[in-house]
Amino acid sequence: MAILSYKARAADGRTLSGCIEANTTRDAMRKLRERGIQVLSLSPAKGLRAALYARSQSLTRQRVKLKDLLALLSQLQLMVDAGTGLDTALTVLSEMTPNARLREVLEDSRRRIKEGESLSQALSKHPDVFDDLTVRMVAAGEASGTLSTMLETIRNIKERAAELRRSILTALAYPCVLLTVATIALCVLFIWVLPKFAKVFEEVGAELPGVTKFFLAVSHFIVDYKWMLLVSVLGIVIGLKAALGVERFRITLNRKLLALPLVGSMIRASNAARALHMMGTLWRSGLPIVEVTRLTGATLRNPLYRAFFDTLRQRLVDGKRLVASFTSTDLFPPTVAPLIRTGEETGKTPIVLESLADHHQKETAALVKTMITLLEPAVIVLMAGGVGLIAISVIVPLFRLSSAIH
Repeated sequence: MAILSYKARAADGRTLSGCIEANTTRDAMRKLRERGIQVLSLSPAKGLRAALYARSQSLTRQRVKLKDLLALLSQLQLMVDAGTGLDTALTVLSEMTPNARLREVLEDSRRRIKEGESLSQALSKHPDVFDDLTVRMVAAGEASGTLSTMLETIRNIKERAAELRRSILTALAYPCVLLTVATIALCVLFIWVLPKFAKVFEEVGAELPGVTKFFLAVSHFIVDYKWMLLVSVLGIVIGLKAALGVERFRITLNRKLLALPLVGSMIRASNAARALHMMGTLWRSGLPIVEVTRLTGATLRNPLYRAFFDTLRQRLVDGKRLVASFTSTDLFPPTVAPLIRTGEETGKTPIVLESLADHHQKETAALVKTMITLLEPAVIVLMAGGVGLIAISVIVPLFRLSSAIH
């Protein structure tokens, strides 16, 4: 959607100016007239003004959650199966949904369909809600008369991807909590606890062990330069975020991660589960294999896998077999290429792809469980060891002082 800058006159004669987001100038004019104002001029917004408006809209606009989108797809499929017209279906769905943003999108889509656009064309005007995969599959369903089947396929793909992501995040939650607790505990010790003991040791003039001197020095440094350290941490976070936006850095980083023993296997298994399931599902839905590979690559976040599917699509256009690309890459587990070859020879490649996806989703869960099994005790030992060492470094001098007094 484009951001347009306007000047207008309100009903009371006041001159107004601002920005509005719309697909076309005609849409912008309609939206402004609905507000009861007369448009004097309308032009594309540029520079800082457009950037600030886009940012404010992204912060204030209600997001469409996955559960709302899945519910919409399921209900729309039921209505299409029942023979309900799209105009009526979208009207009913917009009245049912509690999400204001989704309601706005459905109302706009219904209006566009009444003006002669197809459902896929109407949905494509809202890329923040309906991604390219959804739009293209809806278009394929409209063209082949299998819209209901395509809506079910879209829902299954999104549910499967969400389930895989949720299983990984759930498994990583406990170690992250442990790391957070350990960090907070160490910060409390260095910023508030150790400085109090440092004053006690200075007052009595006690001779301190080397490890105690070290921790007290670290504590002094953190307290004296806490703002500089905070700014440094923020700078590192911002720099890392900026670096992750650079394609070459992300490719290099992902190559390094793939080389790690357990992490690399988990990345391969999880991406194989997602990509192969999508390929198999899309292929069985009737889409041509070249379009299947294009859509699959577009939905993957890892740049290495996106590049692989770009190359795969080009090789298929050139007449190469599917298995040739999977044989020549190390991005997938070694079991993938032989089974794809079998699928091509038997004419059951989509079924083989979905079976491989099921296998690698289970493998991903097993690898995540193994990694967490190794990570949890390591975090606990490091946390307990660090806190314990600091405690001992303080207790030993106190014990010596107590012994000397007695």
